Amino acid sequence: MALLFKQTPPLLGIWKIEESSDELFSLLENRETYLSQLDSIHSESRRKEWLASRVLLQELLEAPVCVAYHSNGAPYLLESNLFLSISHTKDYVTVLLQEQPFVGIDMEFRSERVLKIRSRFMNIEEEKVINKENEVEHLLLYWCAKEALFKMIGQEAVDFQKHLHVCSFSYSTDGYIQVYETKTKERKTFTLKYWVQPDFVLVHSIGK
Repeated sequence: MALLFKQTPPLLGIWKIEESSDELFSLLENRETYLSQLDSIHSESRRKEWLASRVLLQELLEAPVCVAYHSNGAPYLLESNLFLSISHTKDYVTVLLQEQPFVGIDMEFRSERVLKIRSRFMNIEEEKVINKENEVEHLLLYWCAKEALFKMIGQEAVDFQKHLHVCSFSYSTDGYIQVYETKTKERKTFTLKYWVQPDFVLVHSIGK
């Protein structure tokens, strides 16, 4: 078992993937429920991520679960009033469950790759406040915040530069971020929680 972290509320867990897909599958109480879906997942790494998220949900809720998907690809739990978001990165998976809608979580492995793709999601105002001493981590927090916000609003054709915005914040290893979207007429605003770990950064909604 590799449950790395658990907190509540909101109900959040992190699983470090150290098992094979067969070992993860054996941990599920309702294995037969997932057989048909697993047949379409051929990559071992993808199978492990997929199975680890189900094992983690089972661990958090202390009961077998069944995950389904909305037409936009967002996951949800059958026969549950909790709202669900899932994220995975190298060797880790995380899930978030909260009672309020607009749920979103994103986890990213600490890698300099974000330096090469920053133009895809950072706008001019956001670039001005990036901490150069912690450039990779600061950029990853912006990316995770926008990914979480993207999941929260459930819209299609979203431009991460134009429609998703992160208010200026000073870099630290944990704290809160104010975000807002300009994709919808409501122009929703949210507060997200973030923290930085040796292997990854994580940003998630707090259900308020």
